[in-house]
Amino acid sequence: MDLLHQLKDIKPNVEIVDYSFYVFIIFTTIILIALIIFAFKFFRKKENPNLLALKNLDFSNSKKTAYEFTRLAKEFINEKNKQLYEELTKELEKYKYKKYVDDLSPELIEKIKEFIKGIKWVLNILCFW
Repeated sequence: MDLLHQLKDIKPNVEIVDYSFYVFIIFTTIILIALIIFAFKFFRKKENPNLLALKNLDFSNSKKTAYEFTRLAKEFINEKNKQLYEELTKELEKYKYKKYVDDLSPELIEKIKEFIKGIKWVLNILCFW
């Protein structure tokens, strides 16, 4: 019986403060934010340097514009704009291969700008998909 009296009562459970769940939530949030930032940087639309050069054509120098447009726009030809490209290059022929040339006509400048606008629209759709 003496042994029974020495036995102490069972104490209630002690609550242990555990922050591991909060640490897990914070850790996963940081990783998710890092992944989202990486995805935005990786999948961000990169501007095509030739399209940028086409946008910034100098229409005051008609000879250079004719050569540059012909060279740069060749990359963006598809079935829809092939005919317009051929028409433009044919019209630009008179501004090439001569020492002195006239300024570009306003109608031709507008056609070139429309061609470039069409390219940007197609590229935006392709980059979206």
